Amino acid sequence: MGQSCASCQNKDESTAVYDCIEQKDQFAEEDLYDSQEFDAKSPPCAYQCKTMEADILQFQRVISKVKEDAYIEEQKEQQIIFDDKSRYEGSIINGKANGYGKLWLENGDQYQGEFVENMMEGNGTLIYLKGPIYEGQFKSNKPDGLGKETWPDGSAYEGEFKGGRKHGKGCYKWHQGCVYNGEWKDNMIQGVGIYEWPDGRSYSGSWVKNQMHGRGKYIWKDGKCYDGEYQHDKKCGFGIFYWPDGKQFQGQWLNGKQHGKGLMIGKDGKKKIGSWLEGKLMSSIEDENFQVIPEGWIQQQQ
Repeated sequence: MGQSCASCQNKDESTAVYDCIEQKDQFAEEDLYDSQEFDAKSPPCAYQCKTMEADILQFQRVISKVKEDAYIEEQKEQQIIFDDKSRYEGSIINGKANGYGKLWLENGDQYQGEFVENMMEGNGTLIYLKGPIYEGQFKSNKPDGLGKETWPDGSAYEGEFKGGRKHGKGCYKWHQGCVYNGEWKDNMIQGVGIYEWPDGRSYSGSWVKNQMHGRGKYIWKDGKCYDGEYQHDKKCGFGIFYWPDGKQFQGQWLNGKQHGKGLMIGKDGKKKIGSWLEGKLMSSIEDENFQVIPEGWIQQQQ
């Protein structure tokens, strides 16, 4: 679907220094700036204006070669000109397009496949003049069921459609290398799914309207990991942040930063209760028995 995906751009992540220096508080020195999530990019809608470069696309026909040959040889003389000047050529039964045929739409789009009572219904291929090529199932003139949508730049979606939109389960691959595999609703990423970046980052969890929202797990390429709640692409609510050296932060987050009460566990196992304000540690005390994980929270194994 041709649109540039900002999320796919490689981002440099500076290496945070975690060791204690000159007996300083190891928890006060943690820097999570390089551990912010980059917004997931929404896929282009199904009808964006794009220049078609059909010569760079290769597709496997849904309709068998036998049917296509039969259409060319036997049905090519039968035509219907519709009121909007669209032209149909193919099998005609009871004065209507029924069976296999080809339709040249007035706007320049072309469809070849199965028809029922003058409507695209069954399996077929729709080539948009300014947009993608869709191959798959149709219902009432719209992609509906299983299909594949491929754009001139190489981006592609394969999965379920409903009423002409991505709806259900499917996999979208951007030409820059990002991949999302999961649930869709009304052409947007929504439900549960995993988004992977070409630099090794990944997010698996809940989505609402193309944004990380609900519980999810975000893994950075250097081994850091956040397992917790999100709101509108940012850490918000309860969550646990893991460092590769064994340290943990368990507590509350707001707008992507530690905010409220939390528990820091050092790589030596020592626990410290703290109070954070917009990512800054305001006060802390040591307490080996303090628990901050909410009741019913299932802590995933790292």
